[in-house]
Amino acid sequence: MHRLLLTLALTACRPPPALDLPICPVLVTAARAVEADARVLPADAWFRILVPGFDRTTGLAPPDPRDCSQRPLLTAPASPDEPDAPLPARPRTPDDLSFGTSRDGALLVWARVADYPDGTSRGPVVLARWVAQGLEIRGVGSLRAPARRARLRLERLAGEHPLLIAEGEACPACPETATCPEGQVACPREAVLLPLVSQRFLTADLLEGDRPPRPARVRLDERRDLPGPGGRTRRLEIHRRLDLRGPSPALHAAIRVRDCLPDSACTDHLTLLDARPIALADLTIITAEDPWNALLTQNSTQ
Repeated sequence: MHRLLLTLALTACRPPPALDLPICPVLVTAARAVEADARVLPADAWFRILVPGFDRTTGLAPPDPRDCSQRPLLTAPASPDEPDAPLPARPRTPDDLSFGTSRDGALLVWARVADYPDGTSRGPVVLARWVAQGLEIRGVGSLRAPARRARLRLERLAGEHPLLIAEGEACPACPETATCPEGQVACPREAVLLPLVSQRFLTADLLEGDRPPRPARVRLDERRDLPGPGGRTRRLEIHRRLDLRGPSPALHAAIRVRDCLPDSACTDHLTLLDARPIALADLTIITAEDPWNALLTQNSTQ
């Protein structure tokens, strides 16, 4: 009996097991105490935290960058001659950081360390929380997304994992051997979706109707000019919007079809509004067929 009581007493005094540890505990040193109290860090400090081995003097990431959990950020090194090879490394600046917040006040941070010719960049993305000792990283992953005017937010589909939505503009690099068009190059806005599972942001697929799965990257703005009736140009435009809040998460679209004369004067031919419900199953985002595909096919055959 005494042995049982002693066992119960020792069990009661023992601290409970840490079942919810941060994936990357980051402590701010005494030299950074003021920054920790103010919950503000300079850009080079963020890079050093999120990319171990980052050189704050040169602004360069290591050749084989890893996230704070020591997982590689890049795939196997590609030859510079390959179409999807990263651009040459360059010093990172505050413009290579993007921030967002979750609904409960946690911080989303994306630090870009590699750039690509298609206007995307790659680097660690984290879900962080400030604590008394510094930062706790409660989610980490490798994100490749459009880099210009990037915005981050965290949503949750009903009964499913949180979903990171990274929106930005993809501005392709102008090849030195090509003549770039005058004025600003069109930079389509896109969204990349990453589920957060067990404190890791994971790559997901997008399944639209009966089409083969593809990476969960959604073009938010598209435009096509096709030969129209009577020598006119038939202009098709679509603007998509992800709305995952509320009981009916959906991918909304506004479609406009116009007939344009050579002097750019256009008259409306058709306008459509569409909403496709979205669901998440494992690591696949499921929705219906995009009406844009049928519209392109219909107008291309006229």
